[in-house]
Amino acid sequence: MTITNGYTTQALVAAELGITSPSASDQTKIDAAVNAASRQIDGHCGRRFWQDGSLTAREFYADDSWRVVGDDISTTTGLVVKIDSGADGTWADTLTISTDFILEPLNAADRAPVWPYEAIRAVNNYTLPMLSNGRPGVQVTAKFGWPDVPDDIASACQIQAVQLYKASQAVFGGLSFDGAILRVREGLNPLAAALCEQYVRRDLPR
Repeated sequence: MTITNGYTTQALVAAELGITSPSASDQTKIDAAVNAASRQIDGHCGRRFWQDGSLTAREFYADDSWRVVGDDISTTTGLVVKIDSGADGTWADTLTISTDFILEPLNAADRAPVWPYEAIRAVNNYTLPMLSNGRPGVQVTAKFGWPDVPDDIASACQIQAVQLYKASQAVFGGLSFDGAILRVREGLNPLAAALCEQYVRRDLPR
């Protein structure tokens, strides 16, 4: 197994586990733990923290005539926004950034960590179609995701991957230490969850 869109590395998790020379079996289990931990973090936060390798077109309903909340946009490079102004299922109008719309949050690229763009706001009296005969009225072509994995997310993934690796050794949901049973916690480790908290998305796109 290999790590796919993971938020930490095999080497970091192995070091945290005290495994200096991971066997092939150890490597497979660590990779599986990193993959699982990364997807748990995605589910907890309602977003993902890697950048698409290519441009993808997605469609969204506008929240009102001036704003549409979409999936995280990692970069303005290649960004194209179109609207179904004729309510006929075709993307007739292509909008121009800074002239017809701006991206929010403002100054996302200057934040630490660098933040993606989460919403599109019409400007200069431009409006967005909220519904086009029941269909979504806004199409966004972009590289979705995050520009880089935030340090907090990488740390949370390492903590969670270690927990999942140890859980694979559990019998009946617990680990034995000198005759005592330590129960394996379900869901995110509390420290991992706390590290993820500021990244939880609560205004999910429609």
